[in-house]
Amino acid sequence: MHMPSDKDVPLMAQFDHGEDEGGESSSGRWLISYADLITTLMVLFLALYAMQLARHKDAEIRVAAQRASAAASTTKMPVDEALLASLETLRQRGEITIVPATRGVEIGINAKILFNAGDATLLPESLGVLGRIAEVLREAPSGNILVEGHTDSTPISNEKYASNWELSSARAGAVVRYLVERGIEPHRLAAIGRADNYPLVAGNDTASRALNRRVTLIVQR
Repeated sequence: MHMPSDKDVPLMAQFDHGEDEGGESSSGRWLISYADLITTLMVLFLALYAMQLARHKDAEIRVAAQRASAAASTTKMPVDEALLASLETLRQRGEITIVPATRGVEIGINAKILFNAGDATLLPESLGVLGRIAEVLREAPSGNILVEGHTDSTPISNEKYASNWELSSARAGAVVRYLVERGIEPHRLAAIGRADNYPLVAGNDTASRALNRRVTLIVQR
């Protein structure tokens, strides 16, 4: 029995068979390459889109920050500049001092303007100074105000005040009550008694003790 060999298969048939296999193989590789290209392009466009969103978001944040800064600068009066300008007359007369403080400014009032020796009742002549200060603070209605009472180093002990702690606290409280009566919001105020622990100048002579007896208003931004 004669078995057909490769020689017996027509040459065209052999060629056609190889072309079919090669065509199928080439077609499969083309689809894979095309799918890879589409995936790469999709990832590229997504990355470009994400970068554009990030730039747009950054621009929005910068614009919002600039608007907030501009609004704050137009609506909030600089506390230290306002005090220096509005209270300059009192400072020139020597009734108050104004010095920079942490996050604000410190107004110092000599105790002899405010109280009699060993007492915490406001003197009538002190109301002009305190009234002017209250007016300025109402014009800048933001920031806390720490009212601190200071005494000299001479100990005090009587039926009304057991020590300089009580006296300095009572003096700070008297100033706070007056400011509240003149329209300053109570939540902005705090009364603190410092006794003689924070002297303005060193020394125990009459002039030094007079300078150390004072009430300070620390106006914070």
